[in-house]
Amino acid sequence: MANIVRLGLIAPLVSLIVAASAQRTITYTVQPGDSLYTIAHKHGLRLPDLLKVNNLRNPHALQVGDQIKIPVTGNAAASAQRTAQPAAPASGWAELNTDRVNIRTAPSTDAKRITLVDRWTKVQVLGRQGDWSRIRLQNGTTGWVLAKYLSPTQPPQTRKQVAKRTTERKPAPRPARASASRTAQTKPQPTASKTPATADASAVADGQPTVVRRALKYLGTRYRYGASGARGFDCSGFTSYIYRQHGISLPHNSAAQYRVGKPVSRSELRPGDLVFFRTRGRRISHVGIYIGNGKFVHASSARGRVRIDTLTSGYYHQRYVGARRITKK
Repeated sequence: MANIVRLGLIAPLVSLIVAASAQRTITYTVQPGDSLYTIAHKHGLRLPDLLKVNNLRNPHALQVGDQIKIPVTGNAAASAQRTAQPAAPASGWAELNTDRVNIRTAPSTDAKRITLVDRWTKVQVLGRQGDWSRIRLQNGTTGWVLAKYLSPTQPPQTRKQVAKRTTERKPAPRPARASASRTAQTKPQPTASKTPATADASAVADGQPTVVRRALKYLGTRYRYGASGARGFDCSGFTSYIYRQHGISLPHNSAAQYRVGKPVSRSELRPGDLVFFRTRGRRISHVGIYIGNGKFVHASSARGRVRIDTLTSGYYHQRYVGARRITKK
């Protein structure tokens, strides 16, 4: 009888060991905008499958940089790692798919570092050498980066494309009334005036307005509370500094900046618009500069530097308040 009991206990234990050994996992690092649902979807899993292998105290409080186990079987681990990021393009436009990437003077980890760039930064790929890509940043700097850190993306929009999109959104003109007099019908109509130019529309290079290009030059600059200079910024200090270079004075306060300029809906955002967030309580407490394609550049206190983040999902999507278009008077 005792032997039967022992066998009854051993059998489930063996099956558990076999099941555990059959299920392998890979490690995924949480990126900005991720949630457990999006991570599960990205790896072709159901949410319960992900929760089963991760002992999470609060599944709704993921932090960027957290390590999440991804269950895989057989050769799926290698396959999952290969498909985690789209292959880097041999030429054309790409964006960085991780933070704090070194741009170097030559295709070697021993080469001198030119600068440090963050996730979402767009670059133009000029060529490929082994595991390295030669790229050009939007400020004109060229260098080398490991190709695994690049994902294909759309080129920045040109000024003509932005203008065309704006024109397409304008409502169609109302038809003339049947009762209008012949004189009114034949009277020359005034030419439609050009829309007032925003402060960032004076010149465009690589498809980006000048205020955006200037803002992107400060990627990686340290965050300093209360600062508004090239050696460091807080969020409103960064936006006020960038616009000051274009002859526009903004208050050094995000809530005060929200009262300046023209309100803009999310669907009408243009590069150069200020975007605002509630990150503490009900008051507006954060501001950045929209750069297109659902991204914005800002001085982040959480990450300690000027960086690019997304508006389309995650932390800033949930805390988005509105936007303002700043124009020269």
